[in-house]
Amino acid sequence: MINEQSLIIRNKEDDATDTQKIIQVNFFDDVDAVDVRKTKWLLNKYTDLIDVIKNYEYSLQQLENGMAAYDLLSAEGSVAKRVSGQELTADVTANAVLLKDQRHVNYKFYEFLTNNIKFSINNIRDKHEGLIAKLLFLDGMKYLKAQQYLEKGYRKDIPGISATTFADKRRKAIESIAKSLKVNRTLDFVTIDYGRGRNKEGEIGLRMPEVN
Repeated sequence: MINEQSLIIRNKEDDATDTQKIIQVNFFDDVDAVDVRKTKWLLNKYTDLIDVIKNYEYSLQQLENGMAAYDLLSAEGSVAKRVSGQELTADVTANAVLLKDQRHVNYKFYEFLTNNIKFSINNIRDKHEGLIAKLLFLDGMKYLKAQQYLEKGYRKDIPGISATTFADKRRKAIESIAKSLKVNRTLDFVTIDYGRGRNKEGEIGLRMPEVN
């Protein structure tokens, strides 16, 4: 039985091999292994970023609904005060105010990232590569399921392809996306930290844009 450590090592070796193949077929000298690694990481974070965006938008909607209810309560309170002579108060929580002030920059940043990813994928010219990128990265479909989807040719306008061709098309799709994300400076916001306490591969994360 393959233990967990062996599986992790194998996955890292497969990923390194995959990245090397992308570089070998790359026609653009300005895209290197680091760019491809950043691109893969960002693509794998796409659905998480979309979830954050949707949650924030939902929270804003609830905040707006809450403020509408607060305004209504204030109006009713004024009437009640005139009738009873007693002051009625309603309080808006600090969290609701902070939500709008502190998270909006993150929200706009995540919108910028996800819009650029979608633009890069939607502009892939090869139909197979474009569909593969959409299924794997935008829709978050598992590799095997997406491969079977392409193999069986469910889309009438896109002929079925073998598992080997699928893997090759996926690498070319990532190559295309990497170049696009580098050209529009999206990859500038993806960092790899090799500082003390990090593993030798470094830890990947996002660098928030500076706000004046």
